[in-house]
Amino acid sequence: MTQLQQEKDTVDINLTPQELQILSELDSRQYGFLQLNSPEHATKKMLVVKAIQYLERMLSQAHQQLKNESENLDKGINIDPKTYCKLGHFNILIEDYPKAMSAYQKFRSLRTDHWRDTNYLYGLGLVYFHFNSFNW
Repeated sequence: MTQLQQEKDTVDINLTPQELQILSELDSRQYGFLQLNSPEHATKKMLVVKAIQYLERMLSQAHQQLKNESENLDKGINIDPKTYCKLGHFNILIEDYPKAMSAYQKFRSLRTDHWRDTNYLYGLGLVYFHFNSFNW
């Protein structure tokens, strides 16, 4: 691990209740309407990027802990599949399509009833459209 990566991992990312409220209202339906690259939404974009970093770090730590505790399955961490869906929504809002696709695919693999989540389906459709891949 490089020095920069170690420094990045040691920086705490905390989200306030107000930030969590704002983030809870964001999903793939805002794509195209919420222009995060425009100057008037710069603070909201910074919040979304912060949330992505937070979720990625949380998932990374959870996977690392699962890996370290693989011999004792009772201590495993249960990651809610909706975490991956929300990560996909945030990535699509900042137009990071490869990361959005990865998060949506992980959500799909963990949820047998993924087809019931309309926000997921809309986000996945937007990613497929971006990549000109129209197969299910």
